[in-house]
Amino acid sequence: MRSNKPLEIRGTRGDFIPFYKRLDPNSKLYKSITDTIDLLKHEPTRGDHVEHDKIPDYYIHKFKVKTLFRIELVDYWRLLYAIHAFDDIGIGILVLEALDHKKYNKRFGYKN
Repeated sequence: MRSNKPLEIRGTRGDFIPFYKRLDPNSKLYKSITDTIDLLKHEPTRGDHVEHDKIPDYYIHKFKVKTLFRIELVDYWRLLYAIHAFDDIGIGILVLEALDHKKYNKRFGYKN
């Protein structure tokens, strides 16, 4: 799904935004997240679609997501996001969180 008009991207206030603001703007992770967000504005399905039965309850209950995508970042980090219908802008992307490999495995119930 490629969009001519860039989608608006928002981050979760309690999870993603505070994490992203704490990153050093010169770090590889910050640059990787920023580049990925820019890419997702035009290619929202670029990430891997997580099958519905594999979406952790955490995301379903906390963010009310029905679809979840993950995209790999630098150094085994992953960005989790959903294509979301916002009340004020319509369809956009909601960035849920960025997780390192260990936290990602724990969130999804995989063994490290």
